[in-house]
Amino acid sequence: MTELILRRLGLMALTMIIVSLAVFWISEVAPTDVARNILGQYVSEEVVAAYREGLGLNCHWFVRYVIWIIGDDWIPPARELVGDEVLPQCCTPERLDRRGLIRGDLGTSTQTMRPLTPFVSRRLKNSLILAGFALVVIIPTSLLIGVLAGLREGGFLDRFISIMSLLTVSAPSFAIGVVLVVIFCLWLGWLPGISALETEHSVLESPSKLVLPVLVLFFSEVGYVARMTRASVVQVMRQNYIRTAILKGLPRRQVILGHALRNALVAPITVIALHINWLIAGAVVAETLFAYPGIGSALLGAAVSKDVSMIEASVLLMTFLATSTQLLTDILYTYLNPRIRYR
Repeated sequence: MTELILRRLGLMALTMIIVSLAVFWISEVAPTDVARNILGQYVSEEVVAAYREGLGLNCHWFVRYVIWIIGDDWIPPARELVGDEVLPQCCTPERLDRRGLIRGDLGTSTQTMRPLTPFVSRRLKNSLILAGFALVVIIPTSLLIGVLAGLREGGFLDRFISIMSLLTVSAPSFAIGVVLVVIFCLWLGWLPGISALETEHSVLESPSKLVLPVLVLFFSEVGYVARMTRASVVQVMRQNYIRTAILKGLPRRQVILGHALRNALVAPITVIALHINWLIAGAVVAETLFAYPGIGSALLGAAVSKDVSMIEASVLLMTFLATSTQLLTDILYTYLNPRIRYR
C-alpha cells in the first residue's frame, strides 16, 4: 500500500507540472499579446505598455512560470550568477513579492488587482460545502435504488427506477433548476430563488439557500450513479460464486451483503469519484442559476472577464482535486476487492 501511495503521489506531481505548463503556455505565451488580449483592442498602446510592465509581462515566459510556481526568492542569487542578460530589468527587487503556488500564493487578479488566495479559498470552501451536501444525499440514495433495481432485474421496480433514472439523466441541469424554482419558489414559496450571500460569512448561516442548488446536483447525478450501480449488481449476481453460495443454502441476505454488494460497489465508486470533481468545479450551471458564490461561477466569471491569473489558479486547483480523488479511489479499490493490485 505504501508503494502504491508513493507511486501515485509521483504521478500526481508529474501531472501537476504538465498541466501547469500547458495552462501557463495557453494563457500567457500562445496569445500574441497578453496585455492587449486582456485590455481589448480599443485601449491605447501607452496603457497597454504600462499594464504589461506592471504585470511583469516583459520577462521571459520561463522566468514568469518559475516565479508563478516557486516564487521569486531565487531571482537575486540567480542574477548574481547569470547577470541581467538572462533575467531582465523587469524582475527588479521591488517587485519580488511572489511566494509561488507551492507556498499557497495564487497570485494577483488581473482584473481587480487583489490577491487571489483569500478569494479562491472562500469560493472553494463554498463549493466544497455544496458538493458535500450533494454527495451526502446522492451516494446513499443512488446506491440504494440501484441495488434494489439490480436485485429485481426485469421486475416492475427495476423498470420504474430505470425510466426515472433515464429522465433525470436526460434532463439538462438548467431545465431542472428552472422547474425547481417554479415549484418551490413561485408556487409554494418555501425556498428562496437565489443563493447569493448578503455578507462574506459562511453559507451555513443560511441553510435554506443550499436546498435548490443541492437538488439540482442531486437530480443531475442520482440517475446516472443508480444505473451504474444497477448494472454492476446485475453482473455480480450472475457470477458463479454467487450461484454457489445460493446453492449451499446461505440466506439471500447474507449472500447479498456478504458476497455480492462489496464487489458490486467497485463500478459505482469509480463513477462517484469521477463526479466529485464535477460537483466541486463543474457545477457552473447550478452556481450561476442561483447566484451561488462557488468556484465554478468564479471560474466562469474569470473566463468572461479574461482574468488570466484566476483561470490559471482555478484550473491548477481543480487538477489537484481531481488527482487527489483518484488516489483515494485507488486506495478504496484495494479495500473493496483485494484481488485488485496496482503495478
